[in-house]
Amino acid sequence: MTDRVDECLQGTLASDALSPHERASVDAVERAILETRAFLGSQQAPDMRDRVMRRIENLDGQPAKQAAGFLRRLATVLWTPRRIVVRPAYALPLVAMGVALMLAPTPRWLRTETHDPATAQVLVQFRLNTPATSVRLAGSFTNWEPQYELREAAPGVWTITVPLSHGVHDYGFVVDGQRWLPDPYAFHINDGFGGTTSRLALLPPEAGRL
Repeated sequence: MTDRVDECLQGTLASDALSPHERASVDAVERAILETRAFLGSQQAPDMRDRVMRRIENLDGQPAKQAAGFLRRLATVLWTPRRIVVRPAYALPLVAMGVALMLAPTPRWLRTETHDPATAQVLVQFRLNTPATSVRLAGSFTNWEPQYELREAAPGVWTITVPLSHGVHDYGFVVDGQRWLPDPYAFHINDGFGGTTSRLALLPPEAGRL
């Protein structure tokens, strides 16, 4: 997938700017997303609670004791003082190696990075089934400007994937530049002007923990 295709899927690049090959890639990705959503929606997750509880009741704690014993022996080996003799011929290379390690940048896999849920974003797919020549997405996250243009993945099936931050977002679809439609798959609210708009709530992962 190229950067231009990814930008089009996120709604930051108009589909008219893509080549026929790139538009075909976008259509293929969107069809795969629709098929995956349909498959996942048709599957029922198995209830594992009874099996998990039976396994917990049958545990005797022995594996944990063995792990604790291994960790204790490993700590003893690592922290036991030992006499190390360094020959003069090896002293200078060892010192140079130590200085190089101290000055080298920390590898990415060892870095500690802070993750702020308030700034994290989630890819959200919007879809509308309606006969139209153009469909655009507008909402509180675009200052109610029809900024995002949806792609017609199939006849009458319009879709787009947009990165959104956690929080509550109100939105709707602008069909053919005139008609305003709410999302039939989302919660509806009164827009205060006699119409109806849609609302989407994206909660951070920490909000679902007890």
